[in-house]
Amino acid sequence: MRPKKQPRKLSEAEFKRVFNEVRRDINELQLHDQVFSGTVETLTKYPQIANNFRSFFTAFYSAIRTDLIIRLGRIYDPEGTGRESCTLARCLESIRDNPEFFTDEAITSRLSEAYRKSNPKFLTFHHPDLKQIEKDLGQIIKSRKPLINLRHKMYAHKDLETVIFGKQDVFLSKHEEVKELIKLAHEIWNRYSQIWDASTYSTMIIYGDDYKWLFTSLRRGMKVKSVLDNRKTKRWLKRAEQINEQMKKTTS
Repeated sequence: MRPKKQPRKLSEAEFKRVFNEVRRDINELQLHDQVFSGTVETLTKYPQIANNFRSFFTAFYSAIRTDLIIRLGRIYDPEGTGRESCTLARCLESIRDNPEFFTDEAITSRLSEAYRKSNPKFLTFHHPDLKQIEKDLGQIIKSRKPLINLRHKMYAHKDLETVIFGKQDVFLSKHEEVKELIKLAHEIWNRYSQIWDASTYSTMIIYGDDYKWLFTSLRRGMKVKSVLDNRKTKRWLKRAEQINEQMKKTTS
């Protein structure tokens, strides 16, 4: 039997690249979920927009749902599948398994001089809590099964039994579950980013609500089109009346 391949040991620079790559997926998830949720809310309030652009919004919903599941799957992907991935669990394991990342010298070199001066006891804040890491790894494992099942059996592949028998009892079934997974990933990542270099990300997305301007412009355009169409219809009706009047005069 071929021996199990040992995971690559990451250097500090490699770890940072992997850690940042996971963050990029979290950022994209937060943005896409905000736009998706805002679009659902707007179309519920103004259903005529969805009725007028049915094909576009059908494609939009399908694309965003796929994007959310695929990106979440990358973040929560289980290890041991034969390929090494940039996952949140891999980041936590690297922090746990590389105490050389957290020597006094390593911590000092990552933190700005201004931060060190304003926090004289900074070294005490930037050592990972191994018990917390195990707790967070457990939470990741506990939370990901319905997501990974859905990704494997409906998005990355179409599972035969799922299609034939409709067996979906261990899948994500509500958008709120997607939101909870995004929130969990954000919170865990921020916890270790704060330890790593005293930086965190907000849940607020810059320009994340610019879709509202799109819908405002769309509604205004629909109103203008409605006014123009009404005027055009009135001109047609008036023209039809004039033609009828002329025909009456001709036949009388």
